[in-house]
Amino acid sequence: MEKGKNKKVETKTVKRVEKVSNERKSIIAGVAMIVAALAISVGTFAYYQTTISGTVTGSITAWSFVVEDSTTTFTADIGDLKPGVSGEIELNLSAADSGLGVNAEVAFSGQTNWPDNLKLYTDANHSTEITVGTTTIDRTIAAGDTDTVVIYYNWPLGDAPETPQYGGQTASVTITVTGTQVDPAA
Repeated sequence: MEKGKNKKVETKTVKRVEKVSNERKSIIAGVAMIVAALAISVGTFAYYQTTISGTVTGSITAWSFVVEDSTTTFTADIGDLKPGVSGEIELNLSAADSGLGVNAEVAFSGQTNWPDNLKLYTDANHSTEITVGTTTIDRTIAAGDTDTVVIYYNWPLGDAPETPQYGGQTASVTITVTGTQVDPAA
Protein backbone atom coordinates (compact mmCIF):
# COMPACT_ATOMS: atom_id res chain seq x y z
CA MET A 1 0.00 0.00 0.00
CA GLU A 2 2.84 2.24 0.58
CA LYS A 3 3.92 1.78 -2.94
CA GLY A 4 0.64 3.11 -4.25
CA LYS A 5 0.82 6.03 -1.86
CA ASN A 6 4.30 6.94 -3.05
CA LYS A 7 3.11 6.83 -6.61
CA LYS A 8 0.42 9.37 -5.84
CA VAL A 9 2.93 11.65 -4.08
CA GLU A 10 5.34 11.21 -6.93
CA THR A 11 2.66 12.04 -9.46
CA LYS A 12 1.69 15.15 -7.53
CA THR A 13 5.34 16.21 -7.29
CA VAL A 14 5.89 15.62 -10.99
CA LYS A 15 2.78 17.64 -11.81
CA ARG A 16 3.91 20.44 -9.53
CA VAL A 17 7.41 20.45 -11.06
CA GLU A 18 5.86 20.39 -14.53
CA LYS A 19 3.60 23.29 -13.55
CA VAL A 20 6.55 25.37 -12.27
CA SER A 21 8.54 24.38 -15.32
CA ASN A 22 5.68 25.44 -17.63
CA GLU A 23 5.36 28.78 -15.81
CA ARG A 24 9.08 29.37 -16.21
CA LYS A 25 8.87 28.43 -19.86
CA SER A 26 6.00 30.90 -20.29
CA ILE A 27 7.96 33.66 -18.56
CA ILE A 28 11.07 32.89 -20.60
CA ALA A 29 8.99 32.81 -23.79
CA GLY A 30 7.34 36.16 -22.90
CA VAL A 31 10.70 37.79 -22.21
CA ALA A 32 12.07 36.32 -25.43
CA MET A 33 9.12 37.76 -27.39
CA ILE A 34 9.63 41.21 -25.83
CA VAL A 35 13.35 41.12 -26.67
CA ALA A 36 12.54 39.96 -30.23
CA ALA A 37 9.92 42.72 -30.63
CA LEU A 38 12.41 45.33 -29.44
CA ALA A 39 15.05 44.00 -31.80
CA ILE A 40 12.64 44.05 -34.73
CA SER A 41 11.32 47.53 -33.95
CA VAL A 42 14.82 48.96 -33.61
CA GLY A 43 15.58 47.54 -37.01
CA THR A 44 12.48 49.12 -38.56
CA PHE A 45 13.70 52.62 -37.76
CA ALA A 46 16.61 52.30 -40.13
CA TYR A 47 15.73 53.66 -43.58
CA TYR A 48 16.97 56.01 -46.27
CA GLN A 49 15.68 59.56 -46.18
CA THR A 50 16.15 62.63 -48.35
CA THR A 51 14.71 66.03 -47.51
CA ILE A 52 14.41 68.59 -50.30
CA SER A 53 13.43 72.20 -49.60
CA GLY A 54 12.12 74.63 -52.14
CA THR A 55 10.73 78.15 -52.35
CA VAL A 56 7.54 79.24 -54.04
CA THR A 57 7.75 82.74 -55.52
CA GLY A 58 5.40 84.97 -57.41
CA SER A 59 5.34 88.57 -58.56
CA ILE A 60 2.69 90.69 -56.90
CA THR A 61 0.71 92.56 -59.51
CA ALA A 62 0.88 96.34 -59.26
CA TRP A 63 -2.23 98.10 -57.96
CA SER A 64 -2.83 101.74 -58.74
CA PHE A 65 -6.01 103.81 -58.81
CA VAL A 66 -5.85 107.56 -59.11
CA VAL A 67 -8.51 110.28 -59.36
CA GLU A 68 -7.41 113.69 -60.60
CA ASP A 69 -3.75 112.67 -60.14
CA SER A 70 -4.31 111.90 -56.45
CA THR A 71 -4.54 108.71 -54.43
CA THR A 72 -6.15 110.41 -51.41
CA THR A 73 -8.19 113.59 -52.04
CA PHE A 74 -9.10 115.90 -54.88
CA THR A 75 -10.90 119.19 -55.41
CA ALA A 76 -12.77 120.15 -58.56
CA ASP A 77 -13.44 123.89 -58.65
CA ILE A 78 -16.28 124.88 -61.00
CA GLY A 79 -15.78 128.60 -60.48
CA ASP A 80 -18.45 131.27 -60.05
CA LEU A 81 -21.91 129.86 -59.53
CA LYS A 82 -24.96 131.99 -60.30
CA PRO A 83 -28.38 131.52 -61.84
CA GLY A 84 -28.08 130.98 -65.58
CA VAL A 85 -24.75 129.10 -65.41
CA SER A 86 -24.13 125.54 -66.60
CA GLY A 87 -21.08 123.43 -67.34
CA GLU A 88 -19.35 120.19 -66.63
CA ILE A 89 -16.97 118.66 -64.13
CA GLU A 90 -14.48 116.11 -65.44
CA LEU A 91 -13.08 113.51 -63.10
CA ASN A 92 -10.06 111.78 -64.60
CA LEU A 93 -9.79 108.22 -63.32
CA SER A 94 -6.63 106.26 -63.94
CA ALA A 95 -5.51 102.65 -63.69
CA ALA A 96 -2.56 103.45 -65.97
CA ASP A 97 0.04 102.06 -63.56
CA SER A 98 -2.10 99.12 -62.46
CA GLY A 99 -1.69 95.53 -63.53
CA LEU A 100 -5.35 94.97 -62.66
CA GLY A 101 -8.59 96.43 -63.95
CA VAL A 102 -10.55 98.72 -61.66
CA ASN A 103 -14.27 98.92 -60.94
CA ALA A 104 -14.84 102.58 -60.06
CA GLU A 105 -17.91 103.86 -58.24
CA VAL A 106 -18.57 107.59 -58.01
CA ALA A 107 -20.95 108.45 -55.16
CA PHE A 108 -22.38 111.78 -54.03
CA SER A 109 -23.09 112.82 -50.45
CA GLY A 110 -23.30 115.84 -48.19
CA GLN A 111 -24.15 119.20 -49.73
CA THR A 112 -23.18 122.49 -48.12
CA ASN A 113 -24.73 125.82 -49.20
CA TRP A 114 -26.08 124.10 -52.30
CA PRO A 115 -28.86 126.12 -53.98
CA ASP A 116 -32.09 124.19 -54.58
CA ASN A 117 -32.14 124.96 -58.30
CA LEU A 118 -28.48 124.03 -58.94
CA LYS A 119 -28.70 120.49 -60.27
CA LEU A 120 -26.17 117.82 -61.20
CA TYR A 121 -26.72 115.44 -64.14
CA THR A 122 -25.08 112.37 -65.67
CA ASP A 123 -25.75 113.54 -69.25
CA ALA A 124 -25.23 116.69 -71.33
CA ASN A 125 -28.98 116.94 -72.09
CA HIS A 126 -29.71 117.34 -68.36
CA SER A 127 -32.26 114.54 -68.50
CA THR A 128 -30.81 112.21 -65.80
CA GLU A 129 -30.49 114.10 -62.53
CA ILE A 130 -28.05 113.00 -59.86
CA THR A 131 -29.74 112.55 -56.50
CA VAL A 132 -27.22 113.20 -53.77
CA GLY A 133 -27.07 110.25 -51.38
CA THR A 134 -28.60 107.85 -53.91
CA THR A 135 -27.09 108.11 -57.39
CA THR A 136 -23.81 106.41 -58.26
CA ILE A 137 -21.89 106.36 -61.51
CA ASP A 138 -20.07 103.10 -62.23
CA ARG A 139 -17.16 102.53 -64.57
CA THR A 140 -14.85 99.62 -65.34
CA ILE A 141 -11.35 100.65 -66.31
CA ALA A 142 -9.02 98.14 -67.95
CA ALA A 143 -5.56 97.58 -66.47
CA GLY A 144 -3.19 100.24 -67.80
CA ASP A 145 -6.04 102.46 -69.01
CA THR A 146 -7.84 105.68 -68.02
CA ASP A 147 -11.42 106.95 -68.12
CA THR A 148 -13.18 110.25 -67.60
CA VAL A 149 -16.44 110.66 -65.71
CA VAL A 150 -18.26 113.82 -66.73
CA ILE A 151 -20.76 115.39 -64.34
CA TYR A 152 -22.93 118.15 -65.74
CA TYR A 153 -24.34 121.00 -63.69
CA ASN A 154 -27.06 123.49 -64.49
CA TRP A 155 -28.52 126.38 -62.55
CA PRO A 156 -31.23 127.71 -64.81
CA LEU A 157 -32.13 131.40 -64.84
CA GLY A 158 -35.69 131.42 -63.56
CA ASP A 159 -38.63 133.78 -63.97
CA ALA A 160 -38.65 134.69 -60.27
CA PRO A 161 -35.78 136.18 -58.32
CA GLU A 162 -33.46 133.76 -56.52
CA THR A 163 -33.32 134.13 -52.76
CA PRO A 164 -29.80 135.36 -52.06
CA GLN A 165 -29.38 133.21 -48.94
CA TYR A 166 -26.27 131.56 -50.40
CA GLY A 167 -24.74 134.75 -51.82
CA GLY A 168 -21.06 135.06 -50.90
CA GLN A 169 -20.93 131.45 -49.66
CA THR A 170 -19.03 128.46 -51.03
CA ALA A 171 -21.26 125.70 -52.35
CA SER A 172 -19.95 122.14 -52.16
CA VAL A 173 -20.98 118.54 -52.62
CA THR A 174 -18.85 115.59 -51.52
CA ILE A 175 -17.87 113.16 -54.26
CA THR A 176 -16.34 109.84 -53.22
CA VAL A 177 -14.70 107.65 -55.83
CA THR A 178 -14.01 104.06 -54.77
CA GLY A 179 -11.82 101.83 -56.91
CA THR A 180 -12.05 98.07 -56.48
CA GLN A 181 -10.02 95.40 -58.23
CA VAL A 182 -11.80 93.71 -61.11
CA ASP A 183 -12.11 89.97 -60.47
CA PRO A 184 -9.38 88.46 -62.69
CA ALA A 185 -11.40 85.23 -62.99
CA ALA A 186 -14.40 87.08 -64.47
